[in-house]
Amino acid sequence: MKRNVKQIKIWMVRRDIREKDIVAATGEERTYVNKTLNGTRNNRKVLQFLKDNGCPVRYLALPADMQAAA
Repeated sequence: MKRNVKQIKIWMVRRDIREKDIVAATGEERTYVNKTLNGTRNNRKVLQFLKDNGCPVRYLALPADMQAAA
C-alpha cells in the first residue's frame, strides 16, 4: 500500500497541524518529517505522532512492524 499524501495533507490542514509542529513534537529533522509525509521514508516517530493524533491509519501505509500495533 502506498502512503496517501494528499489525504494526509488535507487531514493536517483540517486540524491545523503543520510540519513544524511535528518537528517540535518528535524532535526529528524537518527533512525527515517531510520525506515521511511524502512516503519516501518511514520515520516511526512521525508516523506514531500522526497516528496518535487521529490520522486515519489507512492513509499512512504503516511499515509491517507498526501495522500489528495499529
